[in-house]
Amino acid sequence: MTIVVVQSRLGSTRLHRKALLPLKEKPVLYHVLNAMKQVPADGYYLATDYSSELELKPIAQECGFECFAGPEDDVLKRFCMLIEKTGADIVLRATGDNPFLFVEAAVKTVEVFSEKNCDYFTFTGLPHGSGVEIFNAKSLLKAEGNTNLPYDREHVGPALYNHKDKFVSVFEKAPEEWYYPDLRTTIDTAADYRRSQYMAEKITLPAACTDIVKFAQKCTKPVLFVPSVSKGNGTGHLRRCIELAEQVFGDILIPNNADLPEIVELLKNIPDYRIVTELPQKNEYALIVADTFMMDKNLASGLFGKAPIVAIDEGSIYSEYADFLLDIIPSCEYTRKPNYKNSGFIPLPENHRKRPSSIKNVLVAFGGEDPAGFTVPFAILCAALKLNVTAIVTNPEAQKANPFITFIKPVQNLKETLCNYDLVITHYGFTAFEAVAAGCAVLLAETTELHMRLAKYFGFASLSLDEMTESDLGKKLESVENLFPSSKEMKDIYKRTNIEKLSDYITRLVSLQRTECPVCGEKTQSDFVVARFSTRTIRRCASCGMLYLSASCEQKKEYCQSYFFDEYKKQYGKTYLEDFDSIKAQGIRRSTIIDELFWKNGKAQKLDGLPAVLDIGCAYGPFMAAAHESGWEVFGTDISEDAVNYVMNTLKFPSCCAPFPNIDTVKEFGREKFEAVSMWYVIEHFSDLQPVLQKVNSCLKQGGIFAFSTPSASGVSARYNTESFFENSPSDHYTLWEPEEADTILQKFGFKVLKIVSTGQHPERFPYYKNHPFKRKGLHYHFYSLFSKLCGLGDTFEVYCKKL
Repeated sequence: MTIVVVQSRLGSTRLHRKALLPLKEKPVLYHVLNAMKQVPADGYYLATDYSSELELKPIAQECGFECFAGPEDDVLKRFCMLIEKTGADIVLRATGDNPFLFVEAAVKTVEVFSEKNCDYFTFTGLPHGSGVEIFNAKSLLKAEGNTNLPYDREHVGPALYNHKDKFVSVFEKAPEEWYYPDLRTTIDTAADYRRSQYMAEKITLPAACTDIVKFAQKCTKPVLFVPSVSKGNGTGHLRRCIELAEQVFGDILIPNNADLPEIVELLKNIPDYRIVTELPQKNEYALIVADTFMMDKNLASGLFGKAPIVAIDEGSIYSEYADFLLDIIPSCEYTRKPNYKNSGFIPLPENHRKRPSSIKNVLVAFGGEDPAGFTVPFAILCAALKLNVTAIVTNPEAQKANPFITFIKPVQNLKETLCNYDLVITHYGFTAFEAVAAGCAVLLAETTELHMRLAKYFGFASLSLDEMTESDLGKKLESVENLFPSSKEMKDIYKRTNIEKLSDYITRLVSLQRTECPVCGEKTQSDFVVARFSTRTIRRCASCGMLYLSASCEQKKEYCQSYFFDEYKKQYGKTYLEDFDSIKAQGIRRSTIIDELFWKNGKAQKLDGLPAVLDIGCAYGPFMAAAHESGWEVFGTDISEDAVNYVMNTLKFPSCCAPFPNIDTVKEFGREKFEAVSMWYVIEHFSDLQPVLQKVNSCLKQGGIFAFSTPSASGVSARYNTESFFENSPSDHYTLWEPEEADTILQKFGFKVLKIVSTGQHPERFPYYKNHPFKRKGLHYHFYSLFSKLCGLGDTFEVYCKKL
């Protein structure tokens, strides 16, 4: 006899009474039971606790389930009581907080279990919340008598699979069509519930696996949109966030003190669960998109650190708080550089017209609020010129009648109606750009000094407040050709070049990752932004001075064979192994320096055998080969399995495949301490240097040598072509070291710098190199080489320090 048992209670601490939360007008539990009823079985039971029975029993009965009550905390006992009552042989178990179960997988689970000779079975790799488990009822009764562990008694299954000496448990990888281990469909938190509400809107429950996967993938990384909802800032920011939240799975932050008059009307079609009123918890969202016009300090600091922040058209002094700056509206005012700028994100109207040769029909539109009250005065001026005027106001009924003026309320999707007008009078902003794209003539009101500068900078015809007279307006309208903006940016909008969909771009930015200072382990609000690019942001730590990659949306590199062959060859013209001898030659020079410093310490006299060096990130072992020839016992570690195999099988040196610092050197090499530790162009690849440098310290004997090389952020390229240096820095370089800062940073971890060697000299990268007076004599290369070495301006450098 096979029974289906769904367990549920109302006493959940993380999300109280979640079984009764509404989901598509039915409780969450209803959808779980309805899904499990699709699985063929001899009996269907809801296993709840005594205090929840009264409220949950009607739902069970509605779905054709019998309700059974037992202990609240001892769920294992509850199941065993039900087994004893029913005489069941096999139990298929699901939990009441998983409304998006893979029914096909549940049916297959029963079939597979009947073929296996085991006590417990489940498919692995299903989305968290879409799987079930099945077990032998008699085995569970036996297990219940063998364990008093709280975890076993709360979660049931562990009473079997955590006791391998007594029971046979099978965890089988799910078929490819069900294998989505990174997806989450369960309801355990408020964020889970919001996601489930969105999914339930899109699919019919119980749903096919493909539908569940499709929308679970869309909901995996939710976005929080933070629009400006303050009176006087217009409605455009909120409108844009509403549209984006529909296209990208996300919520909208509307604080309780929001005073935008149109807010209720604009949000009327947005479900309540998509609106949040409080600042998020850390990591509650994958991305925060701030469209606030001018962020204040409280909001900026409140959002900082909760998730990567993308700020759209941010004009405040707090733009440093943003991990990524995206500029859409063309501006001449910003002194800071954005990560990405493209006016092609402006949603342009599909309807457009041929440019008018004369002006007859005019639209006056100053946004949903029109806080300065320009709409009516401009409409009256146009009417005086006997033009047909349509004016957008919030209260058309209150306006004085005029035969030439039609007053209307704000129009939904205004941009698609613009083509009906010859001229649009507005201020600098979205409506102006949409009118340009629609083929209309445009006249801007210089409502502020900023608006005046922007209008003139981008070639718009404009009217100042002093020119708001019938005669001045008439003069402006005499030449229709002058009413079409002349700047390249506006011509691109008219021609619809560089068009991109903002929602698609935001979806790509969901992969944006914040990185805290690798040295200090934190990113403070005062960490200064040094550079911004389309895929990354670089800051300087206010605490330790380290330059670091603070945000990136670039794909993480895999250090596999192609990294050392294809990528290396692309950069240097030969593969790593083809360059082995050249790298080894550098290793011999480095070994000589380590030798000299090591012997000066006087430690060598106390050794019983050869000094030992651990080469971290040893790659294919060129330094190990060099150090071996220099009289060192060598050991290596790398995360590339192919490289480690080469070192062990071809070079015959002890090496292991392990991610530093997660390595047990005693287990791998039979020794805890080394006389030297080296990292050649490796240290910059760690996003968290604290455990790395602490581990290096613990691996070194007292007075041991730590040597490493890294690109220099004080070299000729960084000094004289700074923008290019930061932009071309590899995406997996999390730190950008400067020789002058190295000793201060390393002292924090118990090291004292003994020697710094400037390497990677590139005379040709100096400014004026090609035009230097010495060029005619052929001496300019030697002059700049000498200058670079004396001043330590190499593009790379080596650090040799000892453990204090």
